[in-house]
Amino acid sequence: MTNEVPKHMVRMGILIVNLQSLEFALRAFLYNDEAGCKKDTKPEFLENIKYGDQVPENAFTNYDSLRELIKKYNGKIRSYDPDLCIVEDLVCIRDALAHGRIASKVPSTNEPCKLVKYDKPSNGKVRVTHCVILTKDWFDREIKRVYEAIQKASKANEKFHNTSTSL
Repeated sequence: MTNEVPKHMVRMGILIVNLQSLEFALRAFLYNDEAGCKKDTKPEFLENIKYGDQVPENAFTNYDSLRELIKKYNGKIRSYDPDLCIVEDLVCIRDALAHGRIASKVPSTNEPCKLVKYDKPSNGKVRVTHCVILTKDWFDREIKRVYEAIQKASKANEKFHNTSTSL
């Protein structure tokens, strides 16, 4: 084993950060929608927040899952610009990464890993709900799909709220 970080680990990091960025972009759009499209509605708690603080519940602080955020976003944007809707199957990738099992034949190598996710058990059996070899092509495709979704949410925020998702 070398000191070089395996490429699949770097790609995994990029994909996970993109999924987190997508969630942020969706929350920013929904927050701005709640705030009535005012430019000066930056959430005050983002900059000075610390452990134990109590903050108002809103699109940034609520407990919505990525699936719920996409549904809410699509519900609002669909009538204005359906081309900015985001496919819900991105949630499957996020859930598989969060709850699946990842393994390779040889640990810490650049060999592709396999990602497997199982459903809840029923009658002593579990169904495989996700099974994919994490190749460079797979990562490249999924990273691109998530990035395109981020761009859609950012464009929607700029177009309909006159603000960016960076807040």
